[in-house]
Amino acid sequence: MRGADEAALAATIRVGGLANVKARRIKQCLDAIVARQGRLDLSALEALELEPARAELRALPGVGPKTAACVLLFELGRPAIPVDTHVHRVTRRLGLIGPKVSAERAHEALEAIVAPADAYAFHVGLVRHGRRVCRAGPPLCSVCPLRDLCAYNMGPAICHPERSG
Repeated sequence: MRGADEAALAATIRVGGLANVKARRIKQCLDAIVARQGRLDLSALEALELEPARAELRALPGVGPKTAACVLLFELGRPAIPVDTHVHRVTRRLGLIGPKVSAERAHEALEAIVAPADAYAFHVGLVRHGRRVCRAGPPLCSVCPLRDLCAYNMGPAICHPERSG
């Protein structure tokens, strides 16, 4: 990818959205890694504790908390919790985070309450649940296995603080 044409890379990743920006960032990140490490290799992160490894990733161009958490969780097997739109929505509805907690702040809040050994299953389960049941449109509360635990029934301000007066 580092040597690929930026437009060709963007075409390849277009399905993920924001392809032009992401293609540029990917190439910038790869160049930055080579400049720091001399090669495309993130193995130096394996020796670091979670927060220093996160800081190294966040120092790369365009890498925010979600991307850093994805690399930490999926590539390095670390107990980071990526907060995408599904994780953010479901954890707000369940009352695991407050109604006004931003996605960026949710990373810290969720990592503080989820056991490290459960981070992967927690993230993957929430994404699956958010896509299939606790959708952005009308959620399928009638079939939700978590409905008895869900704060969503307390009113729309729980899930949609922007709607509260």
